[in-house]
Amino acid sequence: GIIYSIYKSNQIFKAMHVFDEPKSASPEKNKNQDDWNKILAGGKSENENDRKQAVIGADSLIDKILGMAGYSGENLGEKLKNIEPADLDSLNALWEAHKTRNRIAHEVGYNLSKEDSERALTNFEKALKELEYI
Repeated sequence: GIIYSIYKSNQIFKAMHVFDEPKSASPEKNKNQDDWNKILAGGKSENENDRKQAVIGADSLIDKILGMAGYSGENLGEKLKNIEPADLDSLNALWEAHKTRNRIAHEVGYNLSKEDSERALTNFEKALKELEYI
């Protein structure tokens, strides 16, 4: 189990370029932060549809990153099931945020409050920071 966890962690780190030489404010990191700031701005909007799009966008971003890290699955839920809790400290936060996205996508008439939107985006942000995307 320990060897598997180390192996999967190394896959994530390699995919996220954690082992690269440290760069101060690399252009890629700045672009990632700019993209994330746009999602955050949508999440703070007075318009509920903008908040919903922000949560869905953050969910898609995490799905893409985990796919690049080598986690298999057709969607984010399946990828999250393939992650060991020891591999990602923010796993529970990701599940909570993903559940909010699922409510948006699958519950007709679901009303997304600003508080729920901000909570989901904060949880996504924890994972993005842990994965060193931002």
